[in-house]
Amino acid sequence: MVGAVAVSLTSAVVKIAGDKLSSALGEPAKLAWKFNKDLEEMKDTMESVAALLQDAEKQSGKKESVRLWLKRLKHAAVDISDMMDDYQDTDAHATAEIPGISHLTAALEKMVLAYKMKNMREKLKKINEQGQKFNFTVSSSHLEQLHCDEHETISVVNEVEILGRDGAKKEITDLLSASHTKDQAMVLPIYGLGGMGKSTLAKLVYNDTQFKKYDHRVWVYVSQKFDLMKIGRSIISQLSTGVQQNTDTLELVHQCMNDLFPGKKILIVLDDIWEENEFKLKKLKSMLDKTGSMIDVIVTTRSEGIANKICTIAPYKLEPLKDNICWDIIKIYSEFKDKTNKGELRKTGLDIAKKCGGVPLAAQAIGYVLKSKDLHEWSDLNNSDIWNESSRVDNSQHEEVLPSLKLSYERMLPILRLCFSYCAIFPKGHDINENDLICQWVALDFIKNLSEGKECIKKLLGMSFLHHSKLLSVS
Repeated sequence: MVGAVAVSLTSAVVKIAGDKLSSALGEPAKLAWKFNKDLEEMKDTMESVAALLQDAEKQSGKKESVRLWLKRLKHAAVDISDMMDDYQDTDAHATAEIPGISHLTAALEKMVLAYKMKNMREKLKKINEQGQKFNFTVSSSHLEQLHCDEHETISVVNEVEILGRDGAKKEITDLLSASHTKDQAMVLPIYGLGGMGKSTLAKLVYNDTQFKKYDHRVWVYVSQKFDLMKIGRSIISQLSTGVQQNTDTLELVHQCMNDLFPGKKILIVLDDIWEENEFKLKKLKSMLDKTGSMIDVIVTTRSEGIANKICTIAPYKLEPLKDNICWDIIKIYSEFKDKTNKGELRKTGLDIAKKCGGVPLAAQAIGYVLKSKDLHEWSDLNNSDIWNESSRVDNSQHEEVLPSLKLSYERMLPILRLCFSYCAIFPKGHDINENDLICQWVALDFIKNLSEGKECIKKLLGMSFLHHSKLLSVS
């Protein structure tokens, strides 16, 4: 999947290089350099190649030769982008009086740049000719991608999450209410496939009126890196209400809990546990067992094996949603109510809903993609080969990506795809500051300004490729 992501970034890099070429051609001052012919030819070639990239990126999953071609094109686009930056700098030297920059130096810079441009034009022409041999088809959505709606905003997110889960919420609250014991933490795991809504269900229970009456409620995001000290400190920080506690060692963490827990009713959610080591899981349970207190613990995990190791009552398996519920989610995210040809879209939409496999995350992502599509594009997406590809999802840490998410990723605008792929530098579960992320995108020349960055964030949230911080989403 990493290789596929790297290849699919080609379209984003090509667009950045193309934009820089267009910008240079749009400034009359540049024409005096007599580089306009080279610039114009590279721009035309870049536009021709860009129209074929969607088909090329699809074929790259099956053909090594296409992957190599895309790799060459991406490297060429990066070189052109860097060259255009040099072009801007050299033009600034030629038009401004800069101490230490002689007329001879400026002339030499022009000669070097002219040589680079000629070579790059020929290199790009050769890459384009090599691409013609693959007989790529022009994407029907190419013009749409060039003229996207800059004011597009996401539809409702939080309200959709509860669809189809009222029954599961009641079952969880009933299990917790019927199993109260003192002196031993009661641990109820919720397990199921990724994207099934385990964390959402835990949040619904966490915010239920019954548990708001508890003395304390604690939410801890555990993630793939299991750290008992970190879990303990997080619990203590949420219980101690601003009082500084000494938690330098695991022994001190236990002591703090011994002081804070007795006589209290506490709900603790341990979200997204991946640790399989039974000894470590027993140490976690031991840390939560405190005399004279009533501790209810909800654990979310993808693994049935982990659920069985950590539970004190039978784990709860979160089942897939019914197809009609997935269709309801798709309708909300695709803004189906505003469509003019609902009758024609409904049949195709129901077929797509069945292919989501009852996974709400998949329905959300695909619904958002469908929002800006017409009937032909709904049918094209429904008939995509990706649905038939292997998309095994098991409890290992190397599970494959759901077909619906692959489709959503493929149909992202190139720049949005580039911005999202950049987020891979952050570890799983990391809380990303929105403004910091946007500033990094701007600094890397992915986008132009804060406003454009906020639009990218909205779109990624709408497609469920980013989520609001879990700590901020519970009250």
